[in-house]
Amino acid sequence: MTIKKTESVPVIDGVLDEAMWKQGTLVTEFFQREPVSGVPVSESTEAWLVYDSNTIYIGVRMHDREAADIVAQELREDEKMQTDDLFVIAIDSMLDRRNAFVFYINPLGTKSDARIEDNSNFNQEWDGIWYAAASRDEKGWTAEFAIPFKTLSMNPDSEVWGLDLERYIRRRSERSYWASYNKDTDFIYVVNYGDLMGLENLTQGKGLDIKPQMASRYRRAFNSDDKDFTIKPGVEAVYKVRPSLNASLIINPDFSPSNVDDIKTNLTRFNLFFPEQRDFFIRDADIFQFGGLSETNGIPFFTRRIGLPFDRENPEPLDLDVGAKLSGRVGPYAMGLLSTQMGSGQGIASKNLSVGRFTMDVQEESRIGTMLTYGNPTSGEDNGVAGVDYHYRNSKVFGSQSFVADAFAMKSFSEDINGNEMAYGLSVEFPNDSWNGKASFREIQENFNPALGFVNRTGIRDYSGEIRRRVRPEGHSFIRTMDWTVETGFTTNTDNELQSAHVWASFFEIENHAGDQITAWGNWNHEKLNVPFEIQPGISIPVGTYDFYNAWTRLTTADHRPVAIELKSKVGQFFNGSIADVTAVVKWRPNKHFFIVLIHQVFDVNLPQGDFEFEINRALLNVNFTPTLSWSNRLQQESETHVMTLQSRVRWIIEPGSELNITLNHDWQGEGGSYKSTELDLFAHLTWTHRF
Repeated sequence: MTIKKTESVPVIDGVLDEAMWKQGTLVTEFFQREPVSGVPVSESTEAWLVYDSNTIYIGVRMHDREAADIVAQELREDEKMQTDDLFVIAIDSMLDRRNAFVFYINPLGTKSDARIEDNSNFNQEWDGIWYAAASRDEKGWTAEFAIPFKTLSMNPDSEVWGLDLERYIRRRSERSYWASYNKDTDFIYVVNYGDLMGLENLTQGKGLDIKPQMASRYRRAFNSDDKDFTIKPGVEAVYKVRPSLNASLIINPDFSPSNVDDIKTNLTRFNLFFPEQRDFFIRDADIFQFGGLSETNGIPFFTRRIGLPFDRENPEPLDLDVGAKLSGRVGPYAMGLLSTQMGSGQGIASKNLSVGRFTMDVQEESRIGTMLTYGNPTSGEDNGVAGVDYHYRNSKVFGSQSFVADAFAMKSFSEDINGNEMAYGLSVEFPNDSWNGKASFREIQENFNPALGFVNRTGIRDYSGEIRRRVRPEGHSFIRTMDWTVETGFTTNTDNELQSAHVWASFFEIENHAGDQITAWGNWNHEKLNVPFEIQPGISIPVGTYDFYNAWTRLTTADHRPVAIELKSKVGQFFNGSIADVTAVVKWRPNKHFFIVLIHQVFDVNLPQGDFEFEINRALLNVNFTPTLSWSNRLQQESETHVMTLQSRVRWIIEPGSELNITLNHDWQGEGGSYKSTELDLFAHLTWTHRF
C-alpha cells in the first residue's frame, strides 16, 4: 500500500471522529490464517493509515455483529493479552526483512509492545514510547495509534517499510492478517510482510533520550536486626548515532522494578537456566544472539552473568557502576558492543566485562557473524570467547514453506588452560504447519568455559531430532488441530560413549476452536552415572546405568474463560525408583480489575536410598485500577528449603517513558512449622524520559 501524508494531528482517544482518517490510506482486505487460511475475516475490518514528519498514525474500525461478545479482560499494560480481542501492528522500519516492532491494543485501551528478532524470537520485554486508545460501541470497537519515529530504528534512505496488520477475535480464536495469512507463515516471519510505500522526509529530532532516575531502598535483616536506608540517583542516555544505530550510557542504574524469578526445583545434575529481567540488557538483545542457541547449554554470552549473584552464601547483586552499549544496524551490517564496569564484592575486585557482536546480511534472508567476549565475573582470572556463526533461512521452499539452518564454532580462552576449549554445532529446521521437523548436533569440549555465558554440561556431544505432524480436520465443528510428535535426544562423551538419552512420543495433542487442549505423552529416559548423584541431602543415586519410563498428561482450558485451569501429571519410573509430579493451575478473572492465579506443584519421589516429597506453591494477585496504574502481588513457597517470598509492586505509568514503581520484597524461612521473617526490602524507583 501507499501511505498518505497529513497536516492534521488526531486526538488519540480511540474515537475516529477526525476528518483526516477518511483521507488516509484505507485497508479492508484481511484474510484468516486461523482457522481457515485465505478466507476473509469473519467481521468487517477497516484500517486507515496516515503520517506526518514525526509520527505514523493508524485508526481502526473493527465491526462485530455480536458486539456484546467481544472479549476484553486485561487492564494491565505490557501484558501478553492473548486472552482478549486485539488489533496488532508490526513494522519493519529497517526493511531488513528480519526484525520488527510490534504494537497491540485490546478493546479496553490496554497497550503492549514487543520486538520480533531475526524472524524467530518474540521479545515481549522490549518497551517503547508510543500512544494509543480504544473505545467500544454497538458496532464493535475502534482504536487509534500514534507511533513516533523516535521510537523506531529506521533506514532514512528508504521510502518503504515492511508492514503487517492483525485482527484477533478471541471467542473464535480467529487470526486475520493483511499480508502474512498463509498457514505456514508465522507472524514472526518478517520476511513475509507487505510493503508500506510513500514515506518521505521523516524526522527523529536530535535522536537523544535522557532518562534520569531516582531510587531509594530500605532494607532490614531480621536475623541480625541490621537496617539501612540508601538513596541512589542514576541516569541513562540513549543517542541515535544514526537512525538505526543507538548508543546508550547508563550510570549507577537501579533494577529494583525487575520481576523476581520463579522458584524452581532441580531434579537433574545440571544448573537451571533463568531468563534476563533487566531492561538495559533486554534492549537490542537480538543482536547478541549467536548460533541459533537460546536458553540452552553452551551460550557464549548470557547477560545475567553481569552483576547478579553467583555465590549462594552471599546473594546480594553486585553494583553496575557504568554500562555502555552501541547497537543497531548500518546497511547490511549489525553490531552490538557492550561494556560494563562492575563494582567490587563477593571477593572480586571492580572489573570490566565486555562483549562484541558483528553480523553481515547475506543472500535474501541469511547472515554470517562473529562474537567476542572478555571478562570473568566470578574470579580475578582472565577469560574470553571468540566465535563465528552462519544463519541460513529460506522462506520460499516448495512455494511458501520455510527452511532454517544454523552453524557455529567458538573457543574459550582461560588462564592456565590449554586445549579442549572448543564448542561447535549444526542444526537444520523445517518450521511449517503440516510438517515441522528439526535435527541438531553440538559438541562442547571438556574445558570450554565462557565465563560470560551459560554452560551446565561439558565434555559432551549432543544429537537431537524432532518431527511433528499436524492435521486440521476439515468441516469439523469441534477439533481445530490434531498433532503427533516424536522428539529424541542423545548425549555422549567426546569418545561417543552414551551418557544420557530420551525419546518422547505424543499419543495425541488435540486443540479445539476455543483454545482448550488435551495432550498425552510417553517417554523413555536413559542415564549413566559415573559418580554418585546426591539428589537430596543424604540421598544419593549410586553409580550405574538407568533406564526408566514415564507417562505425561496435560489438560488446559482457554485463558479467555473467566475461570481457566491447567492440570498436568507425570508418573512412572525415576532412576531406580518412581516419581509422581502433579501440577494444578487455576486462573480466575472475576472482572477486568482483578486477576488471580493459584499454582500447586507436588513432587513425590521414592528411591531405595530414601523417599522425599516436596511442593511448590504460588499465588498471584493483580489489581488493575486503570491500564497505567496496577498493584501486583506474587507469593511463592516451597517445602524443600522452607523458603517463602513475596514481591508486591505498585506501578504507575505517569506517561509513556516515565513511571513510578514501589516494590516490597519480603523473605521468610520456615522453622518448626512456622515461618519467620528473614529480610525485607522496600524500593521506590522513579524514572522519566526527556526526548530531544
